[in-house]
Amino acid sequence: MVRVWDSFVRGFHWSQLLLLVGCWWTAEYGHMVWHQWVAMTLLAFWLVRVIWGFVGSPSARFSHFVKSPAAVWRYGQQLLRHQAPAQLGHNPLGGWMVVALMVVVGLQLGSGLFASDEIFFQGPLAAWVSADTSSWLTLLHHRNFDYIVWLGIIHVLAVMVHCARGERLVPAMFSGRKRGVNGPSQVKASWPAWLMLVLCWLALWFWWGATL
Repeated sequence: MVRVWDSFVRGFHWSQLLLLVGCWWTAEYGHMVWHQWVAMTLLAFWLVRVIWGFVGSPSARFSHFVKSPAAVWRYGQQLLRHQAPAQLGHNPLGGWMVVALMVVVGLQLGSGLFASDEIFFQGPLAAWVSADTSSWLTLLHHRNFDYIVWLGIIHVLAVMVHCARGERLVPAMFSGRKRGVNGPSQVKASWPAWLMLVLCWLALWFWWGATL
């Protein structure tokens, strides 16, 4: 058993899932004030995860799991031949899935800041752009969510494949520990990330939440 995921990475993983579901539900049923609160919390998590990707635990850093296209190609071939080695953190394919998900979630959050339905809802930065730009970003905000869903489905299918190969990825994302891998602990104290999250959320509340 090797400690692979720190508490913030695990908290971000599951919180992002729950908050995305919350964003969908509140938008689907017209609870737009709650939609903004949930989105604001997700934005705080997302911003801190980006920072933690540069200064966090070894396995949390982008430099640890974002591999070159050649490395991804080699790993894919090994995976097809059932010869893929166990990885301490994200495997090369999984690393790029993390990046893709963070990009589309970031795009969703960024476009939402400028979105407006011109009647009941207006993002905190909608007044900073023209009506045409806000309309285009609103359309992007709606359509981009489909990409999040599709990437989420691919992610779940990939996890199922690895589970079928005997890798207990889901329990590892709860406990932070993985079996069948060798190496030093990939975890360092994550309290700075949680502190940054609180400070980031409070900053967003003063800037955005206080107007809701």
